[in-house]
Amino acid sequence: MKQIIQWLIFLAPIASLVLIGNKTLKRFLPVALFVTVVVTLIYQAAYHYNWWREPGLFEWDKVANIPWVYSAYLVATIWIFKFTYGKFFVYLITNLILDGVYIYLWYPIQQNLGLASGEMSPHITYLMMIGVALLIYVFQIWYEKNLQSNQDTS
Repeated sequence: MKQIIQWLIFLAPIASLVLIGNKTLKRFLPVALFVTVVVTLIYQAAYHYNWWREPGLFEWDKVANIPWVYSAYLVATIWIFKFTYGKFFVYLITNLILDGVYIYLWYPIQQNLGLASGEMSPHITYLMMIGVALLIYVFQIWYEKNLQSNQDTS
């Protein structure tokens, strides 16, 4: 059962990209890759300090859970930016809700299924997730500003 859930978490988001459109993908892929790097670093700290553990889909993904970090989180970032970028309060509320659902509803289910464990308070994890959401929003503003600036000088 665990393997099926992890494969769904891995494959379903990637499959959804066929619906996103090339223009949206090109626009928001940099922020999705940036958040992947940030979340990978957070997962490395979490592993080192035993904040949480999530057994991976593969034998070699013990530190950063491949289905979450390199699929679900990456693709969710693109979808969220597609519908909310440029509307900061909508973006913030969307992230407050989705991160809350994840940490307070889905994560306990993952724990019961043996897909997650750890010592970090869910409240701290939630605040960390919101911090990452704010960071990547600022990144996207910076990225688009620099992209526009570079196009103006060409």
